Amino acid sequence: MVRLTVNKHGIFACIGLLALLLLVSACGNGNSSNDSSPSATSQPSPSASSEQSQPASASAPSSGAKTRIVKDAFGDVEVPANPERTVVLASAALDNLLALGVKPIGAPYSISVNANFFAHLAGQTDGIENTGTTDQPNLETIAKLAPDLIIAQKDTHEAVYEDLKRIAPVYMSDRIPGEWKELLRDQADAVNKQAAADELIAKFEDRIAKFKTDMGDKLASRTISLIRPREDHIRIYSEKTYSGAILVEAGLVRPTNQQGIEEQHIKITEEQIADMDADVIISFGRESEADFFNEKILKNPLWNTLVAVKNNQVHMVNWETWLSGQGIQAANLILDDLTKFFIPS
Repeated sequence: MVRLTVNKHGIFACIGLLALLLLVSACGNGNSSNDSSPSATSQPSPSASSEQSQPASASAPSSGAKTRIVKDAFGDVEVPANPERTVVLASAALDNLLALGVKPIGAPYSISVNANFFAHLAGQTDGIENTGTTDQPNLETIAKLAPDLIIAQKDTHEAVYEDLKRIAPVYMSDRIPGEWKELLRDQADAVNKQAAADELIAKFEDRIAKFKTDMGDKLASRTISLIRPREDHIRIYSEKTYSGAILVEAGLVRPTNQQGIEEQHIKITEEQIADMDADVIISFGRESEADFFNEKILKNPLWNTLVAVKNNQVHMVNWETWLSGQGIQAANLILDDLTKFFIPS
C-alpha cells in the first residue's frame, strides 16, 4: 500500500486552488448567461429601427438611443427620440403635427374653452384632449395627460415655462408668424419627422410655382390688400404676417402705400378707408368683431369708391385659416382661396 502524506501547508494550498477554480467557473457562467439572453443592446427595438429610417442630422440620436438633443428658443433641450404622448399649446403646432402624421394627446382651442378645434382640422382631432386656450393653457389638465413632450410658443407661454418643464420636456419656439415654414421644420425636428416636413414644404412650393405660372402677366399687375376688421378699427396686415408671407411667396403685389411696413399690422379708422384699397381686398374677421365693419365701413360713402368694391373683388375669408391656423394645412387652404379668386376655373 502506498501512503499519501500531505502536510498542513499543502492542504491550505489545495483549498486555495480549489476556491480560485470555483470563482473563475462562476464568472465564466455569468458571462455566458448574459450573452445568450435578449437585451436592449443585442436586439434592435422597433423605435430604434424607426430612428434609423430618419435622415441623418446634427441632432439625430445614436442607434437605439431613447432621447435626442434639439435646439429651441432657449438652447439645447433633450426630448424623446420618438415621442408618443405629445401635448401642443399652439394652433400652428396642432396643424403641423397632424400633417406630419403625429397625433397629439392634448391641444388648445384658439379663443375659448367653449369653442372647438379649427374646422379645417375636422376628422383629424378625434380623441385629442382640450388643454385650455392658446393663451391660457390648463396646467392641471396637461399634467394629468402625462405627456413625454410639450411643444409651446415663447411669446405666449414663456411665463409658464418653468411650470411646464416640471411636467415634461418642453420644446419652445420663437418664430414670428411670417416664418411659418421655419416653424414647421422646427416642430418636425422636435418630433423627429424632418423628412416629412421637407416633403410637405416641397409639395406646397410646387403648388406656388403652378399658381405663378397660371397667373402669368397678371401677377405683376394685380394688387392685393389684406385687412382684418376689429371692434373699433381696421387692421391692414403686412407682409410679415402668416398670410402676408404666403401672398409674398405667391408673387402677389401690395399697393404702394402698404409696401415696406415693418409692423405686423397697422391700424386705420373709417376716415382712412382709401388706405386699404387694391385690385383685390381679402378680409378676415370674427363675427364678434363685425359690428364696426358693418356700421362704420360698409355704410361709409368712401367704401363704394374703392377699386376692389367697384369690381366686386372684396372677398370675405375664414379667419381660422388666414389668421390663426399658421400651419401647413391652413397654408394650402389659403392657396386654394387665392387660386379661386385670381384664376378662373
